[in-house]
Amino acid sequence: MVAPPAGPAEPEAASSDAPPPSDGTPEGQAAPPPRRPRTVMLGVSAVVALLVGVGAPTVDAFLFYRSGQPADIVHVVEAGKELTFEHVSWKARLETMDPPQPTAPERQWMKITITRKGADDTGIRLTAKPELELRDREGRSWQVEVTEDNVALDEDAEVGKAYTYNAVAVVPKTVAAQVELYLRPNTTYRSDTPTDKLFAVPTDPAEQEKAKHKDVLVFRR
Repeated sequence: MVAPPAGPAEPEAASSDAPPPSDGTPEGQAAPPPRRPRTVMLGVSAVVALLVGVGAPTVDAFLFYRSGQPADIVHVVEAGKELTFEHVSWKARLETMDPPQPTAPERQWMKITITRKGADDTGIRLTAKPELELRDREGRSWQVEVTEDNVALDEDAEVGKAYTYNAVAVVPKTVAAQVELYLRPNTTYRSDTPTDKLFAVPTDPAEQEKAKHKDVLVFRR
């Protein structure tokens, strides 16, 4: 029968003349410099990989969020047309695109180009980024990610000039030909609002109604 291993030895009392602890470096050689902490960088490919995750439908989260919200007021925009709503003219184009990296064969990347023009001095101040999503005929939705935009702010903005949002999404190939863009504009935030009034609760009934953000623009294909 094998005897169990002996327990750890009791530590001996340290003596005043004990040698200093060794760091494992042979005597006479300089200790190696301490290791630098590893820096984790998120490259372009990693960002693209994260975007692949938007291919999952967000309908459950959408329904949960909207369950306690007022019903949408839908404004239909026919294919290729432009709609002016609350001082801003909107137009959108939706098309398939080549995947920027290897992607599951059942998924399709979509390129979304959205053009906005301020119709007047108020319109060029309403610069908040709109909420965007793609929906199919069954009401399932997929997230849209804006990759870049050239929307001008304040003194650089021009009435009637077109500015663009470029965005992407990933959807199942089976619905790529039918999904439509749902754009929910922010009609309350103005770029010239003083900082101390950004979170002020509107008292005007019309502004209170706008703050509910019930209006959504649906772009047909």
